[in-house]
Amino acid sequence: DRWGLTNVITLDGTDDAQAEAAAYQAKLEAIPEEVLPRDADGFPVFDLALIGVGDDGHIGSLYPNRDEINEDTRWTIGVEMKTPPSISLTLPVMLRAKESVVSAAGQSDKYPKGKASAMRLAIEDSVVTPAEFPACALRETAVWILDEPNASEMPSLKRSSLAQMTAR
Repeated sequence: DRWGLTNVITLDGTDDAQAEAAAYQAKLEAIPEEVLPRDADGFPVFDLALIGVGDDGHIGSLYPNRDEINEDTRWTIGVEMKTPPSISLTLPVMLRAKESVVSAAGQSDKYPKGKASAMRLAIEDSVVTPAEFPACALRETAVWILDEPNASEMPSLKRSSLAQMTAR
């Protein structure tokens, strides 16, 4: 507790994604509404959501062309796509956060432009759907933090420095 953290919720650490997701949601639901507010539909409203994104457009563990992206009642879901399985917040929860941040940074010899193509689809492609490319669902609500390689396919994208971002 040296950091002064409260309401830290941990996973139980099993390989049962569905049970882990249900237990995690129960722990979230047990947090009083004064601490974790709910909206009119009963979904939690987090102050900040830091959301990971993959080069295939997945956010959290919501992958393209899978049913999990369509979940609209639960807060968390189990995802059995990889071993070990994972859990994820659902899209309605991600969309309700007061502030969402999606970050893509870094590159490699194999991927010199990082996730540039994926970031272009997520941010600029008006044809792609959340079912095909989940990250595009956050297009209008998230702050996107990209380094230069990951923004390289969007030359018209407004660039801001870290100082400009923190001053807002």
